[in-house]
Amino acid sequence: MTWNTHALIQLEGLKVELSEPVLVKRSRWYCWFPSLIRQPEGTLWAVMSAYGDIHVTDSFNYLSRSRDGGLSWDEPRLIGDAGLSHLILSDGSALILPYYLRSRGDDLVGAPCNVISTEGGLSFRASGVTVTHWPRPIGIMSAGVGTASFVFNGQTVRGRDGEYLTTLYGTFAGDKRYSLLMAESTDGFAWRIRSVIAGHDCELEGVEGPCESATCRLADGRLMCAFRLASFVRYGQAFSDDDGRTWSKPTNILPLSVEPSLARLGNGMVALSGGRSGVFVWFNPDGRGQDWQAVDIVAAHNAARPAADQIDPNSRGCWLPVGEIMEKSVTGFSSCYTELMALDEKTLLLIYDRVGLGWHQIPDDSDETKSVWAMRLTLK
Repeated sequence: MTWNTHALIQLEGLKVELSEPVLVKRSRWYCWFPSLIRQPEGTLWAVMSAYGDIHVTDSFNYLSRSRDGGLSWDEPRLIGDAGLSHLILSDGSALILPYYLRSRGDDLVGAPCNVISTEGGLSFRASGVTVTHWPRPIGIMSAGVGTASFVFNGQTVRGRDGEYLTTLYGTFAGDKRYSLLMAESTDGFAWRIRSVIAGHDCELEGVEGPCESATCRLADGRLMCAFRLASFVRYGQAFSDDDGRTWSKPTNILPLSVEPSLARLGNGMVALSGGRSGVFVWFNPDGRGQDWQAVDIVAAHNAARPAADQIDPNSRGCWLPVGEIMEKSVTGFSSCYTELMALDEKTLLLIYDRVGLGWHQIPDDSDETKSVWAMRLTLK
């Protein structure tokens, strides 16, 4: 198998070659919200949520491996206490951070986790990860579930002293909007809160508040964090020049709107994926995080796939009643959750989903499926 070139997109001062999309997994059950892991020797792992968009005590995800750069994928495993964030340990193993956390008394919350060895072995760590030093009291996620009101979400970067830095979001006790926090860890397992990136009182538009995020280190050494504020509104953005201890006042950027993903290429260029409506990859050639040029991934996907795999670019239909969706014979949707990963200085791998009948389960009398796809983007 080889990657087949599908389209060449001309942007201002930049050409982007898009491959045909390749199937990662297809299912008649939930299979969405994908993310990517890349171990140092090149092995890729796709992590995909295997349950509905509800709060649960314990999350379950599919885990599928690729050993040829994302061109083909193994039959997935199913793992519990999993999330869509990860980090690479010093020995090359991948630690999959849990999404949900549970109270372990006073200031301490934590959860079990999964570790993938360099040989592909999967181990479950009951001792898991912990988070301490919360700046304010936190609560529970929702009545009847009992998990902590903050979750791991976002990309992990290394600090200047070699420590791990990642993000969590949730609500402090009494707040109505989310707050976005940065945490630090020397070993990847024991975490403490370093700073508030943007709080519930953030002045940017968005009823949810600062939540799902992505972080990267720019060529000038600063950290840049992009984050969701609500569906269908623009991302927020903040910068730090002291490794995440303090942050600039948040501002909006052009791209929108759910869980962003960031990747920095070898020449300092920054790419961002996300969307809603639609799925896009935006490029910032000068690496300052201000001006963005869009590539429409849904358009490229639809031009390369038959009708049964088409994605409706209007995401607002995802929540229509399932009977209405079937009656209108719409062509499927995407959650618009993505992960973008730099494979080398000029090559990116994007993973995204098609969710069939939107947020609904697929009835027995429907031929629809939910599926996850990968596409390679090469700078020319």
